[in-house]
Amino acid sequence: MMFNKVAIVGVGLIGGSLGLTIRRKKLARRVIGVARHSATLKTAKKIGAIDSGTVSLSNPELLTADLVILAVPPEKVAEVALKLAGRFRHPVIFIDVASTKQAIVSKLDKKLPKHVSFVGAHPMAGSERSGIDAARVDLYEGALCVLTPTRQTSRRALKTVQTLWTRLGSRVVLLSPDQHDARVAQISHLPHLAASALALTPDSAALALAACGFADTTRIAAGDPELWAGICATNRPEIVCALRRYREQLQKIEKAVARNDRAGLLRLLKSARQRCLKLYR
Repeated sequence: MMFNKVAIVGVGLIGGSLGLTIRRKKLARRVIGVARHSATLKTAKKIGAIDSGTVSLSNPELLTADLVILAVPPEKVAEVALKLAGRFRHPVIFIDVASTKQAIVSKLDKKLPKHVSFVGAHPMAGSERSGIDAARVDLYEGALCVLTPTRQTSRRALKTVQTLWTRLGSRVVLLSPDQHDARVAQISHLPHLAASALALTPDSAALALAACGFADTTRIAAGDPELWAGICATNRPEIVCALRRYREQLQKIEKAVARNDRAGLLRLLKSARQRCLKLYR
């Protein structure tokens, strides 16, 4: 076992899936869940994601954990980390699973007690579904997990967290927080906003004809709006840049269609097709 006790703050899809996998693979002797509602904890325990649960960040059992996983919305990570860190009296590792990083580490660097090590993590896994009912034991199998160490990050803690994600079944990549946010804005945050814009575009008569193509393209827009509003708030500059680049591509396609420029449109479509074939081959 890697840990004596793991605390998961937020047992929804991501946190619940972590609990399921950690317990299934016996990576901790005990997993404690923290949630706002006791019903969530009851479900988490029923499906085997946690051993016990609490609705209080002051719970004594929580404060004996040697790993704390912050599976809360991105704009809440730093707040919860700082609130919890001062209550621990022994060496402990904090990790988060948020999809933005620079806004979080800028609030935590040099502000945590020396016995609290923070390692930013972003598992590139998820679903348009949310909540503990969507938790899956195989969610991280084969998924990519990005760790975002800074100069303040403990090398020992980083190595431990790398090992954890590897044993969870993930492939681990290290990036700086800035690199992470710039890249994820283009391949994760932008697609959600693009799908949302597409979902809002057809009129009701057209929607009545929608089939699998429209459903496949807009599926991720069904994700939690509160979560995605928080993601946009914490990675605003990079998302705006990604949206600008996307708009430029749409404008190229619009001009080619408007001018009946078949050759120009074919170049764009073939280029897009080649990228997709290379990516999903």
